[in-house]
Amino acid sequence: MIPFFSFASFLPFYVFYEKRYDGEPIAHHNNSKHFIPSQVQQMADAPFLALLILHIGAIVAWMGGAVLFVSIIIPSLSKMSQASRAEFIQFALPRYLRFISGSSILAIIAGLILYGYIAPSGLGAGYIQAGAVLGLVALLIALGILVPSGRKLVSLVKQTPAPQAGTTSQDPTMTQMARLQRRMSLVGRLGITLLGIALILMIIGAS
Repeated sequence: MIPFFSFASFLPFYVFYEKRYDGEPIAHHNNSKHFIPSQVQQMADAPFLALLILHIGAIVAWMGGAVLFVSIIIPSLSKMSQASRAEFIQFALPRYLRFISGSSILAIIAGLILYGYIAPSGLGAGYIQAGAVLGLVALLIALGILVPSGRKLVSLVKQTPAPQAGTTSQDPTMTQMARLQRRMSLVGRLGITLLGIALILMIIGAS
């Protein structure tokens, strides 16, 4: 599924680039039309390409991380022993949360700058704006629910003593940890859905 998201995420790269630089003439201040020389055009492409690559790369990282979390990490946690699960959450989950936070923030910031750079207009602008709103909602959900829940889970694991034979799933701390894992799984699926719809809207708006 991750390769599919990677392929779908790079579709806007092709569409945006082909639409922005299709070899059409440009009008200068004297209203005469000239074609951009290839060397000058390459220089003009640099900021646009840098923003586009940064934006799409961050989206691929964000969506890929979300899919990995929902499809592999959460199901694997339920099958681990209590000791292995506690060790994984304590050492691996904080890195994952930093990765998701960084990639999501980078994707949105680069996307907003790119939006201002290309200044889309017409019917396609509405689709792009709708996709941007969904992206912002996904960011707020990730930073407002997923990351705090993950940090709370890590904190509970650190505060919980080493598992003993008498510890059961009815323990209040274990129940709270299981609830946090379910919340993170649900929020992850919601984020993937929102990002998928946003991606589709962006592709439609850019085409």
